[in-house]
Amino acid sequence: MKVLKILIVLVLIGGINNNLIAQGPKIDFEKTTFTYGKVKEEGGVVTYKFKFKNTGNQPVIITRVQSSCGCTTPEWTRSPVVPGATGFVSTQFDPRNRPGAFNKHVLVYNTATKEPVKLVINGEVVAKKKTVADLYRFQMGVLRMKTNHVAFAKIKNTQVKKQSIEIVNDSDEEITIRFNPDRMPAHIKAEVIPSKLKANQKGKFVITYDASKRNSWGYVIDRLGVIIDGTRPMKNTLSISATIVEDFSKLTKQELANAPTMDFVKKEFNFGEIKQGEKATHEFKFKNNGKRDLIIRKTKTSCGCTAIETKKVIKPGETSTIKTVFNSAHKSGKQNKSITLITNMPGKDKNNRDLFKVVLRVKGVVIVEKK
Repeated sequence: MKVLKILIVLVLIGGINNNLIAQGPKIDFEKTTFTYGKVKEEGGVVTYKFKFKNTGNQPVIITRVQSSCGCTTPEWTRSPVVPGATGFVSTQFDPRNRPGAFNKHVLVYNTATKEPVKLVINGEVVAKKKTVADLYRFQMGVLRMKTNHVAFAKIKNTQVKKQSIEIVNDSDEEITIRFNPDRMPAHIKAEVIPSKLKANQKGKFVITYDASKRNSWGYVIDRLGVIIDGTRPMKNTLSISATIVEDFSKLTKQELANAPTMDFVKKEFNFGEIKQGEKATHEFKFKNNGKRDLIIRKTKTSCGCTAIETKKVIKPGETSTIKTVFNSAHKSGKQNKSITLITNMPGKDKNNRDLFKVVLRVKGVVIVEKK
């Protein structure tokens, strides 16, 4: 009987030891969620350190920590945490430009758990009071504006459009503003209203764009000079852009039915592999299957390394080519160049894209030989 009791005790002790041996590392965080409450946007980065203890019997190693977004930057104990010792995962949150409630997390991958431990930080960023510089980001001397680029987007070649942008005198003195008449193109009318701004007074630039006077097609850009109190401050350029398209709205049904076409054999050319400095030449063949003259109004390449030769007017039933020359000088690796043609073709394709804009591709690889 005594022997039996001893055996039972030994079995129990052995079982306990086996459980301890089998337990391995164990990671216990004091908390897995922390609430900051209200955080000022201008207050800078806030930090919280999540602490944990290894309550197991083998070292714990944090292998990596993954944040839910770039605004939460984690640091952690890099060395193994032995049984009974403590470690940490520190999170940093930058409230700048992030007003409102936030709820972010980090995933802690470690050798103690099969799934990563999720740590959460949350709170509310109190937006800072907007300054003149915040509201009017672009600057010309003491003059500030919400943008320095007026984009008219698509405008028909027969249209006149007008846009305005807000400006403000960010100084303590009155200023006089005008546009430089020497840099004013005929198709643009630019006004400053009012032409004199008192200290901290707001006004506007009013830009009128007459596409019929631009004599160009597709994307075009102009730059206007601004003069303040008789001087031209640095960065005193206002950019005006537009994409000029042909006005097809007045075409009759018959004219639309007789419209020109530009039917290519292929719209893409792959020159394969060439050595740096070599040239690849190709002719894109096409035919005008319409009943009116096809007019190529403008050609534009994605870079100056692709030269273009083509006829400007292609008669009905006539075939022609777009000759391209890709010069690989100073190029290396994969190349993907485009040639954009602006034509007088009305209508849209099956993907609802304008037919007047035709894009051709030149692709390949430029090999740089080792010296």
